[in-house]
Amino acid sequence: LQTDTDVVVLTTGVLVLITMLPMIPQSGKQYLHDFFGIFGRLSAWCSQNPGHVAETYIVHLHASVYALFHRLYGMYPCNFVSFLRSHYSMKENLETFEEVVKPMMEHVRIHPELVTGSKDHELDPRR
Repeated sequence: LQTDTDVVVLTTGVLVLITMLPMIPQSGKQYLHDFFGIFGRLSAWCSQNPGHVAETYIVHLHASVYALFHRLYGMYPCNFVSFLRSHYSMKENLETFEEVVKPMMEHVRIHPELVTGSKDHELDPRR
């Protein structure tokens, strides 16, 4: 998912990742930044379509990235919002934020952990 360019493989891989994350919440923590990086990379793909892939495939990729957004926001809201802030504050990522990520954010409510939790508390094994 970090380097592949086949949109069918990417879409399938994201769907597998979405399915696996709730099963391995503690084990997956060590790869959290990789998961966030994958989200950022595939969000850019949805916006820029660097491989000039057919629109049908891009729609499916966008749907899977949207599902990944919900999974990451639901499981690791403080860490994910921190990633979104740092990643999309860079000028080169602003267009992707406006076209892909911001519309996703407009369809979720504020997560209670953003008020009562912290990045460290989220990764605590007792949680």
